[in-house]
Amino acid sequence: MRRFAPWLVVGVLILGAGTLAESSWRRIRPSIPEIGRKELEPTLGQGVLLGVLGGLRTVVADIAWIRSYVFWERRDRPGCEALMRTACTLDPHARYFWENTGLRIGLDMAHWEIRRRGGYAKVPAETQERLFRQYGRRGLDVLEEGMAYARSRTSLLLAAGFLAEGKLKDLRLAADYYRQAAEAPDAPWYAARICADFDWGAGRKTEAYRWYRNYWETRMRAKEDGFPEDLIRLRIMETELRLGILQRIPRQVWER
Repeated sequence: MRRFAPWLVVGVLILGAGTLAESSWRRIRPSIPEIGRKELEPTLGQGVLLGVLGGLRTVVADIAWIRSYVFWERRDRPGCEALMRTACTLDPHARYFWENTGLRIGLDMAHWEIRRRGGYAKVPAETQERLFRQYGRRGLDVLEEGMAYARSRTSLLLAAGFLAEGKLKDLRLAADYYRQAAEAPDAPWYAARICADFDWGAGRKTEAYRWYRNYWETRMRAKEDGFPEDLIRLRIMETELRLGILQRIPRQVWER
């Protein structure tokens, strides 16, 4: 009996503490204001979530992301978007989450909405275009948000330029995104060319040529091959702008 006495005492203490806590809660509960969803949502920012989960946040972020694909396969927009945004919030430095959340919202979800409304044959063309722009803009908003957190912005800028041109049909905005990507330390070789072409297509021909020329002269010409395809494009621009011989890029020794 003596062996079980300590455990009996512990049990009594736990039971007493639970009873006391319950009675105390009942007394103070009426004086606490009701906290509903609207009041709670603003407090559940990244700081709270990261603080609560601590080192587990990246694991939970991965789980949320994997789970989001179940909703993606079901074309369930609210569930898919919520879980993807949760992954972004839990692991804000993960560029992959931001990039793919923005692209999935901007590229896929307008199609889901059109199907939900009866399909492409029933939804008027102008409504379809409005939905593409609406979800494209939402995808851009996610990418913009991610740029403030992700360790590398370049791929997010490229994705934003892709959405701006493909869904918003805004060549100037697309050119701005590609320009920022081209000026990044890890710029891909094609970003400058696309930026110049979009500016040119938006009517800013002189500006497009000047920026592209300066980019080629300062960042491309010194490379091993001198980026000949970009120089060819610049030569075409010079011809269309009707520039005089002295206004053009000096002829390179390797040009025919």
